Amino acid sequence: TVTPLIQSISMAFNRREAALRALASYRSAMYHVYMAQSSWNWGECGKKGGRRSCVENIDDLKSVQKEEEMKEGCDGSGEDATSLPPKPIDWLNHADNLLCQLIHLSDCLSQYLALPTASRTHHRATKLGEREAKTLVFTGRKIFALNAAGRIFMISQLTEALKYRGLPGNEASRIRQWEQYLSVSMENMRLIKEYRTPQSLRLFGRVFTLLLPPLYATSFAQIAIDTESIVFGCIIGAVTSLALTSLFEAVRQLEDPFARGFTFDGIDVTEELQVLAYEELMVARSMVFPDAEEFVLKEDTKAKKAVGLDRKSRHYCEDCARIINTS
Repeated sequence: TVTPLIQSISMAFNRREAALRALASYRSAMYHVYMAQSSWNWGECGKKGGRRSCVENIDDLKSVQKEEEMKEGCDGSGEDATSLPPKPIDWLNHADNLLCQLIHLSDCLSQYLALPTASRTHHRATKLGEREAKTLVFTGRKIFALNAAGRIFMISQLTEALKYRGLPGNEASRIRQWEQYLSVSMENMRLIKEYRTPQSLRLFGRVFTLLLPPLYATSFAQIAIDTESIVFGCIIGAVTSLALTSLFEAVRQLEDPFARGFTFDGIDVTEELQVLAYEELMVARSMVFPDAEEFVLKEDTKAKKAVGLDRKSRHYCEDCARIINTS
């Protein structure tokens, strides 16, 4: 009984370590994608001054002007776009659009990973469990496919905008590689979330954890006779049963390594994806654009309504923050 349980614990810990590696790869790739799109310059490649000298395309300005005139109901008699001076590209706006997509991507991934698992035994064996599993699977796939995967596409389009404005193909290829790391890491975490260790091992451990202690009752009685202490025999029986139950509970707890909030062995996805990842991106923005206004997270790149979450870390210390601000 102990050997299959130990094997199950080993497999569960390996899944947890794989989830940690995927999470580290995701956060690293996200940070590098932002730094590349917000700060990389291609002036050394002979692109007429690189990022700083880029101006908006005249044809693009004409298209935008026509759309604005149609919305406002103008007759098109205003100043033509070709007569306007060259308009520098707003790189801060480009970087903030990317920042919105990355933050929303991490928030959606955190929400998905924090959902309850839908692959336990009662989700297959009972009708109530089947209904619960369908609800969880539908909700999870809606979050992952429609939100998370859609954000990857928008990030890819922002890279295309850089290529359109002069980013060399070799540097764009490196950004594409980091985008792939984002996608692969997300898929790895999704598979760990949805699939579990072998059911046969868990079933074996569950059954024999319950049946084995009663079968050894005669051995516990013999221990009590040999030691002339019935209390000692009962203690040995209770400790044996408790040890087997604890091993099986450890397997059950590690089946889903992701958790919302603090757990002893689980991965706190809220802290990692909604707090720490956000703070890293804000630090990077302040370094690239030191004179920029405070960042406001929006629902999408065109929405005016700002959204936000409580991103205070569970390790936040008001006294420490006060000392840092005054120093």
